[in-house]
Amino acid sequence: MKIGVITWWRNNYGSILQAFALQKVMNNFENVECEIISQYDRNPANRNNLIKKIKKNGISKTFKRSFWKFCFPKMRERTATMNLFISRNLRISEKIYNERSIYESNKIYDGFICGSDQIWNPTLTKLDSMYWLTFVDTGKIKVAYAPSIGISNANPEEISKIRTNLSNFDGISCRELSGKNFINSILEDRKCLKVVDPTFLVDKKVWDDISKKRLISCPYIFVYFLRCGKSQKKIVEKFAKKRKLKIVTIPFLEPENANLFELKFGDIKAWNTSPADFISYIRNAEYIFTDSFHSSVFSIIYNKEFYIFPKKGEAQMERLISLLEENNIGNRIINKYEDIDSLNSIDWEKTNQCIIDNRKISFEYLKEFFEKR
Repeated sequence: MKIGVITWWRNNYGSILQAFALQKVMNNFENVECEIISQYDRNPANRNNLIKKIKKNGISKTFKRSFWKFCFPKMRERTATMNLFISRNLRISEKIYNERSIYESNKIYDGFICGSDQIWNPTLTKLDSMYWLTFVDTGKIKVAYAPSIGISNANPEEISKIRTNLSNFDGISCRELSGKNFINSILEDRKCLKVVDPTFLVDKKVWDDISKKRLISCPYIFVYFLRCGKSQKKIVEKFAKKRKLKIVTIPFLEPENANLFELKFGDIKAWNTSPADFISYIRNAEYIFTDSFHSSVFSIIYNKEFYIFPKKGEAQMERLISLLEENNIGNRIINKYEDIDSLNSIDWEKTNQCIIDNRKISFEYLKEFFEKR
């Protein structure tokens, strides 16, 4: 049985690793061959892709992102390193699909999975996008695994569209509790299950195996910021100075939000970082500061002391809060330096048991649809 997965799998460490994890789990089922469906142009700098980005993000943001990403040598090297990991570790369809041609994938696949990541967030993708699997032929398996919808309310037209989109799924699940509750408030006789992000779904040994190499010999703090500004970085610098630790950072993770202070921030700048290196930096750090979902996930997997700065947007914070709650961690969100001392220590024994319990529920959900079919 050949299964096609529609998700985000490029340009972002978390997206790549969640796709890698789900594919690994799926290929462990007997008689299942799992492939990630390609929806990206092979040349992201082409004219059509540029026009789409301008329409979505505006001229200023698009050209700022393009300048840093394609004109700055260290950013080009990072992209090449990430693509090398993808080519070695992800099975991607040879054919590239778009919204007009995606229905042709019915000739190739016996079933489809959409998820994980924020593919159902209507502020990022349209409600009539391929990520809702509306193109799938009747009789083929349709399963949602841990997509994030990112909203807790919608207008009547959006609610009607979401209800229609989900009307003939075999299995519906969501990554956040808020998303599960929202979807279940819309559905009448269908029920959405809360499952874990695929990065939790695989055994920790999978991550151990690809991140064996320690990259920094001295004790350090790993900082993974997508959108944090100068004030948050100053807090980290104060923390590092007090504890006499080096700061390791990956600059310009979102080039459209890049600022020159990033060039000054940190003792060690890990420009050319692969997804495996990203895990290694977290695995071997003394502390982690972040505003990212997946860096928080791997901090939890490796039982690291970590601190979260608020990320702009209700949906962004909702998924971080849900992550903390489902793993019995409590608050790790800070706004100022003094907040650090007010946080309770993490009971890792309880958290690790949560991971095991939630993983089992999530695996059983997939097992229902794909084991020995």
